[in-house]
Amino acid sequence: MEEVIRVGKQRIPVIIGINGETKREIEQKTKISLEINSSTGDVNIISDLSYYEIHQAKNIISAIARGFSPEHAYKLLEDNYSFDVINLTDYVSDSRGRHEQVKGRVIGREGKVKQMIEKRNNCFLSVYGKTIGIIAPVDKIEETREIIEKILSGAKHTTIFKMIKRNSFEEKEEGSKQNSSEIDNINFDEEEN
Repeated sequence: MEEVIRVGKQRIPVIIGINGETKREIEQKTKISLEINSSTGDVNIISDLSYYEIHQAKNIISAIARGFSPEHAYKLLEDNYSFDVINLTDYVSDSRGRHEQVKGRVIGREGKVKQMIEKRNNCFLSVYGKTIGIIAPVDKIEETREIIEKILSGAKHTTIFKMIKRNSFEEKEEGSKQNSSEIDNINFDEEEN
């Protein structure tokens, strides 16, 4: 079995890695074989086992292509992690200036908004090109997507912080042991755009 996916040429070196190290790691971890055409960006995923191995490798390669480090992409080998991509053109006009503006809102001043979302939902975000990639536990992927979609739709950061704080409180009430003290101490005016 095999499947071909196309990757942006600028991300091919990351998939290959220094002296082919990342490519070999992907092959070993997913039990597949990769043929990479650097000039076209085509990545051929080959497996003698089943489509499951191809699916795993495809997710890892797609995550790396969307700006994730290989280390973060390898989380997708765990059964409880999932990968999702939000296309910015679904939320804002296809203008570079507008894309940069909404990407900046997702990242926040000094990366604080992105870091808070990642810490709160035990996830990884990649703001890359015209997309925002999410690698998160299956039970957190929908909530993470909802938070990002609200930011992209123009919600104020204070609204997002309150939503995260409320969700943390609800989890705490349900017996979650997650520490929400960092969220409790957020200055809501600090991140407002």
